[in-house]
Parts: sequence; C-alpha cells; structure tokens
Amino acid sequence: MDVKFNIKGMIYGIFLIIFILAGFIILPKMFHEDVKAVDYIVVQRDSIPDKILNMMDDYIDQERALATIIDGKVYVIVTRGQNEEYGIDVEKINLQDKEGKQVMTVEAVYKQKEDAYPFVVLETNMKSLPDKIELNQKYSGENKTK
Repeated sequence: MDVKFNIKGMIYGIFLIIFILAGFIILPKMFHEDVKAVDYIVVQRDSIPDKILNMMDDYIDQERALATIIDGKVYVIVTRGQNEEYGIDVEKINLQDKEGKQVMTVEAVYKQKEDAYPFVVLETNMKSLPDKIELNQKYSGENKTK
C-alpha cells in the first residue's frame, strides 16, 4: 500500500487549525470587558477612622458612594441620603477600565431599616483611588419604591 502525503494540504490544514484556535482565544478578549471584583470588609462602627466620622456630616444627607485613603488603606463609604425608610448594605464592588479611566461600580442594596445601616464604611484591598465611582442601587424586601 502506497500512501502519498500532500505537503501543501498539510501546511494549509495546520495554518487553518492555528487560525481557528487563535480566533477562539483572541475574539472573546476583544468583546469581553475586563471587570475585576474588589475585595472588601465592612468596618465595624467602633473601628471607623475618626477622619471618616468627621467628614460624614458633609455627606450623610447625600445618596452616594465615595472613596478616601487613610493610612495607606482605601476606604469606600456608601450613604443612603435622605431616604430614611431604608438602611443600606453593599452587595459587591467591581473595578473596570472604561475609556482609559479606572471606574469603580458599587452595588448597594436598600434593606429594611432594622436589617441595615444609614451608611456603610468598607476597607478595600485597593492601593489607589479610582478615577470615577458609580453607585447602583436596588431594593430588597416588599417595598420597591423610594
């Protein structure tokens, strides 16, 4: 039995396999946003740094998320604003690059007042402040309106 190899066909086949594999590796990276979860711990009320407590008077009436660096640690503060019917809790924090800027997205959950706090202070594992912070809110429980 005489077996003939078509070298030209084998080279085209190898290039085709490499092209297909590269497509499976490169294409998803082009269309996938690189979102990183930020690790954090909730700071207990008696452990909140005094600098944060002193500045809370300026922000407690505003519904927002902000960040600060104190002693080399990045803290994220989330306030509920004037919505006194609910307390606030943080579900997750994500960090991603948008148009060359580092954007932090804080996912806050409004809960029943008894189950949450008027503001939350979180200590993160970040080394620097983000360029922008976005606050996304959702409601937990029966009442879904503000």
